[in-house]
Amino acid sequence: MKTKMFLCFLSFLFTISFSSFADSSKEIESAKKSGKCMYLVITDKNAKGTDELVKLAEDAQKKAKKTSIIKIDRDDKANEAIITKYRLAGVPVPLILVLAPNGAVSGSLSKQDASVDKLLAFLPTPKQAEVLQGFENGKAAMIICSKKSLKDKDNLSSECDKAIKGLDNKALKVIVDVENKEEKNFLDLIKPDLTKTTILIFNGKGQYTSTLEANASSDDIIKAVNKKMGGGCCPGGSGSGCGKPNNNSGCGKK
Repeated sequence: MKTKMFLCFLSFLFTISFSSFADSSKEIESAKKSGKCMYLVITDKNAKGTDELVKLAEDAQKKAKKTSIIKIDRDDKANEAIITKYRLAGVPVPLILVLAPNGAVSGSLSKQDASVDKLLAFLPTPKQAEVLQGFENGKAAMIICSKKSLKDKDNLSSECDKAIKGLDNKALKVIVDVENKEEKNFLDLIKPDLTKTTILIFNGKGQYTSTLEANASSDDIIKAVNKKMGGGCCPGGSGSGCGKPNNNSGCGKK
């Protein structure tokens, strides 16, 4: 009788454990609506060290309140769409995938590489999230870095608009205030000149191509976007980085 009760208890725990994964898509959508960044902890029945990764995410969450931790079982068919979208079918697990509130991937960390500091560093800023989402849609990025007090960015912004039309809208313009503390991590990543207005160009693969001055024309910008670059860049969710060596958190300059 005791054995039967014990087996029933184990079955109950198993049901609870795996039903918690069933609503992963709903949890992601809820986090998006709340404007939260997400730590997706990807695991399966053979993964070892999942609990340690969850604990790291929880420790990071204590320092970054507007985040959500979502566990996703790769073996659960209910999560098939998520696994396909972020190309997670063949990656070693457990793994933490970091998402922006708009769903764009900003980085990934294995159990061996993960730390609280890295999880915090991989949280994208609002402007960075815009750029990353653009990359996932194959769009080039024109990142205008300037101060609010500088007026030369206005003409540069207009030239970007012309360039976007010339590129059949396969690019986006993002204006970053270099004095905005909320964008510090992004600015540390792309490393613009903080003393003047510049525009950093990334192609649709997320590769940095050029930095131009405030007097750049739309033709200059289009030329920079179309500049031929060697090598490839990371697909969404690969975590291999697009920019600085040894950086997994998205666009950056080499």
